[in-house]
Amino acid sequence: MDLTVVGEHMRDLLAEEATLLASLEALLGQETEALRDDELPAIERIGAERHRCVDALMRIDSERRTACRLLGLGDDRPRFEELLDQCDRSVALKRLWHTGLEAAARCKDRNERNGAIVAAKLRRVEALLVTVRGGTDNVVPVYGATGQRQLPARGLALGRA
Repeated sequence: MDLTVVGEHMRDLLAEEATLLASLEALLGQETEALRDDELPAIERIGAERHRCVDALMRIDSERRTACRLLGLGDDRPRFEELLDQCDRSVALKRLWHTGLEAAARCKDRNERNGAIVAAKLRRVEALLVTVRGGTDNVVPVYGATGQRQLPARGLALGRA
C-alpha cells in the first residue's frame, strides 16, 4: 500500500478529528452554562449535538484502527504512532495527533465537571424529595422491582387524587 495515500488519509482524519474536538469542547462549555442556569431546552439540544460529535469521533477512531490493521499493525496507540512515523517523516501528522490528544483530555475534564454538576443537582433534588415526603436526611434510596430508584414509602399524604 502506498504510504503517501495512507498519510493523506490520516491527515484528513486528524483534521476532521480536530474540528470535531473543537466543536465538542465548545459544546461542553455551553452545556456547563446551561446546566448552571437550568435551561432544559438548551441542555437537550446540546446533549444531542454532543452525541453526534462523539459518534463522529468514534467513527474516526474506527477508521484509524482499521487502517492500522490493514497495514499489519496492531490498532493501539503506539502502533498508530508508528504508522504516522512511516507516513510522514516531517512529524507534522504526529503533532496533529498529539494536539488532538490534548483536546480530547480537555473535553474529558469538561465532561467530568459537567457530570459533577448533574450529580450535585440530583443530590439536591433527592434531598428535597426526602423532605417533601416527610423523611429524614439519612433515608437511603432503594431500588424497586423495575430497577428504578425509590425512596422508602412514608405515610405522608400531600393531597388526594
